[in-house]
Amino acid sequence: MELTQIRYFTALARVLNFTRAAEACNVTQPALTRAIQKLEDELGGPLFHRERNLTQLTELGRVMLPLLEQAQAAAQAARDQAVAFRKRDSSPVRLGLDASLAPALLTPVVTELSHTVSALDLSIQQDETVGLAVRLLEGEADAALLIDDGRIPERVHRWPLFSEDHVVLCPPDHALAKLDAVPISVLGGPKLLMRDTDGCALRVALGRMCAAAGVTPRVRLAASTGEQIAEMVKAGLGITLAGARQPVPPPLVARPLRATDGDRRVVLASPAGRTHGPTLALFIRLMRARSWSEIPAAA
Repeated sequence: MELTQIRYFTALARVLNFTRAAEACNVTQPALTRAIQKLEDELGGPLFHRERNLTQLTELGRVMLPLLEQAQAAAQAARDQAVAFRKRDSSPVRLGLDASLAPALLTPVVTELSHTVSALDLSIQQDETVGLAVRLLEGEADAALLIDDGRIPERVHRWPLFSEDHVVLCPPDHALAKLDAVPISVLGGPKLLMRDTDGCALRVALGRMCAAAGVTPRVRLAASTGEQIAEMVKAGLGITLAGARQPVPPPLVARPLRATDGDRRVVLASPAGRTHGPTLALFIRLMRARSWSEIPAAA
């Protein structure tokens, strides 16, 4: 059953005249007649009594009329909704943020976006990079800031934003606070407080750096959020790692890890081949146009 057949049927049911129904549908009468006959074949019986100058709905036609009118109305509503969707000024944007990145990274762009889009509908969810990549591919997120450490699927398109070194966060009275740079070998000594979530980008980087230096880190999986880790570091329970451009919770201090060279790459990611709504497209343009070099490294 085709929508064209339904349209011809409802037009004929309305005027009960094949010639006038064909004119209303802008087709020839034979074309309309063939479509009605095909519909009757599909429904298993005649829909109209055809008598010289008189056309009437059969009992089957009367039963089918409200149902087919509903189908036609639903199809028209779908078309109208699609047109409105294409013409809309804004669209919801669902953003992802790697759990080791600070939400403040998004603040300048989101602020500018809110000044441009009057009814901004925005949500932000934090997770590990691999989990966010899955959400992108499954349509549960539109774009995300991820750590490009080799675990992002090829089907996720990415735009490089900036690279940063890793730093050690410790209390100001800690012995490491007196160093200009912390050697990786030190990570085999103090207790490292790390998040206990699978796929943590900082834990992946720690394993890679320590393996290259032949160091076995003493890791204590302490909490599920960076904020909880920071509080435990403040309490003197250990030290932790962070990206060099991430905010340092006072009174903690950040000291760079020696022999790291901007190996923490932050990218903006979105599923490859997907059409972007107007708000998402603007967000991506603003993110790519921003001067990320202006973000100071942690001191």
